[in-house]
Amino acid sequence: MLNTALYAINFGDFYYENIGCFANYSKLGLKEIVLIHVIDPALFQHNLYSVYKKEDEEKIRGLAEIKLKDIKKDLEKSGFGVRYVIRTGDVADEIADEAKGENIDFVVLDKVVLDKKADCKPTGYFSFYGSPLYDILIKTGKPVLIMKRVLFHPTGVIKTDENADCKDLFADVVFATDFSEFSLKALPFINKVPAGVIKMFTILHVIDEKVAKNLKSEEIKNYEKNLAEKAEDAVRGLNYRFTKEKSNLEVTVRNGIPCKEITDFMTLTRKKLLILGHKGKDKEKLAEILFGSTAERVINALPCSILIVK
Repeated sequence: MLNTALYAINFGDFYYENIGCFANYSKLGLKEIVLIHVIDPALFQHNLYSVYKKEDEEKIRGLAEIKLKDIKKDLEKSGFGVRYVIRTGDVADEIADEAKGENIDFVVLDKVVLDKKADCKPTGYFSFYGSPLYDILIKTGKPVLIMKRVLFHPTGVIKTDENADCKDLFADVVFATDFSEFSLKALPFINKVPAGVIKMFTILHVIDEKVAKNLKSEEIKNYEKNLAEKAEDAVRGLNYRFTKEKSNLEVTVRNGIPCKEITDFMTLTRKKLLILGHKGKDKEKLAEILFGSTAERVINALPCSILIVK
């Protein structure tokens, strides 16, 4: 069961809307929510002549506490146990440190990007508190659920994306894997999701075009046969909760550039949640999340929410 979530909140324009998603997470067994707000002194430096003052921090802390108390009351009405913490320091470091708590099962972050056609190219718009979200991913040892909620148009007009609806987020999930040791680390987390919550489970594998072009047709058939066996092993790791006989399992194989194929598949099927196993544990391996694609490309391009498990 997934009992406790840590929600990192920066009081953006849509945080109240995002808070409403937690009512849907009760199906996961969620009972407690820890709210964390980080005050980053570096953000106080508006120009070269700004000076960090302790009294400024105290004012910000006071305002944050007022908001957190209101949010706490709202979530408690939904039956959750709630506590909040306000920290000062580097955003990624403080979130990661709080996530080390033994009772934290997963971390929730918000994803806000410009509304533009995904091309798997880094845009630089994807950040959290002004700190690269990838730093948070690397430093946080717990699974991270990145919720995509709102799209901003280049015109400045704001709209809600229907694919960002968090209702029944876990009902129809896609597990993208290369069947490596790292990617399969997501399976134990998936197994913690109570039976019956996931109505459809899709295993997605992309044969990298760099690999496919060096294979003959017969070799590709053998490759795909081997993939089917690996998919069977993956399902076995989930105690056969998903089978084709039950009509709640799909295995999909695509050829091409992994990032593009994953993004195209999620867009075409309009599924809301992609699950990935994380490869890197340090800064040098930050780029590797799946199939050699960079974390920035995969996450920034996705039209949906994403759950990353280490």
